[in-house]
Amino acid sequence: MNTTPYQVLSAPLMVQTEVKRSKFLAYVAPTSTVAAAKLFVQQIKVLHPDASHNCWAFVAGRPENSVDIGYSDDGEPSGCAGRPMLNVLQGSNIGEITVVVTRYFGGTKLGTGGMARAYGGAVSAVLEQVSTNEKSVLNILSFSCDYKWTTMIEMLIKQFNITIVSADYLDVINYVVEIDVRQDDEFIDLVYQRSSGQVIVKKVNS
Repeated sequence: MNTTPYQVLSAPLMVQTEVKRSKFLAYVAPTSTVAAAKLFVQQIKVLHPDASHNCWAFVAGRPENSVDIGYSDDGEPSGCAGRPMLNVLQGSNIGEITVVVTRYFGGTKLGTGGMARAYGGAVSAVLEQVSTNEKSVLNILSFSCDYKWTTMIEMLIKQFNITIVSADYLDVINYVVEIDVRQDDEFIDLVYQRSSGQVIVKKVNS
């Protein structure tokens, strides 16, 4: 499992370029799953039903992910649009990303090489202007503790910048939390030590 953080888009963006009077509108959006990527593609197609082509590419997951990827030439000659677009995405080091390039034909044919450069260039143009955030790889932890450990647990949660997914206050407190995977073992050990072994934290994903 790769625990290194990676970059994701902070917001969608569209940038227009023009090559020999053909207009290329490159729409990019953050999409964490294949389903979200395909939904975004459909939204752009609905937005531009009269376009000559709506070509697309996506990487769902980490930037180096080679499984949850996809692309389409949408009627352009095979290999002249979707694949060049995907190549640019994969070289961007940005994960969870989808791009749709909408083309309005300008009357001049670009040739296969010209089209590949135009579509790849459209993606490069929009990526030059995007803003990104760093995304940490998270792990989910669960544990139960007596109320006497509340102060200690809350201090550690703040110290490790942990997100509380749920906290059920019953006879004991049942926690489910999210933590940076690079820190989960340290948190688990500290909770065990400071509770004298009475609070045992489990990794839900393991």
